[in-house]
Amino acid sequence: MSEIREIVTRAVVGKGKKLFRLKQLVTPSNEAFSVLGCWIINHEFEATKNGNKVDVSGNFEINIWYSYDDNTKTDIARRITSYQETVKVREVIKDNLGSSTDVMARILQQPTCTNARIVGNDIEIEVIFEVLVEVIGVTKMMVTVFNNPDNIETIDDDFENEINEDFIVDS
Repeated sequence: MSEIREIVTRAVVGKGKKLFRLKQLVTPSNEAFSVLGCWIINHEFEATKNGNKVDVSGNFEINIWYSYDDNTKTDIARRITSYQETVKVREVIKDNLGSSTDVMARILQQPTCTNARIVGNDIEIEVIFEVLVEVIGVTKMMVTVFNNPDNIETIDDDFENEINEDFIVDS
């Protein structure tokens, strides 16, 4: 026998995903001759709900390895860059009870330098990364409850009587 009940629970009520594309200018301490490498480290971010959208803000450190003095010397240019972007959220569940919601955000693709080029005395880099946001709220769900009291096994409290103390045999 089964019956349907309505329960109140916390669930994902909204989702959104966005691919971020940022361009940054980094000024090296010497005039760059060529770019030898670029990497992004120390990415930190947070997300806050703003109406039907989620604001994602954060920062990361850009490290550019470059050569100068006609490719005879190398150095690393560093810059910490901040960003703030908005992610549109699509409602997954319409029946959101109450105004108390939490936002969870995670990085699907870590920030990566996709292009670096010398522009005058600066180095211009392009960075991409992807963020998934989920809004968690209180909602109602219908669940099926199965009641079958005939198949419920009782727990035997007389456990000590079942132990065979002679199971270890001395050889």
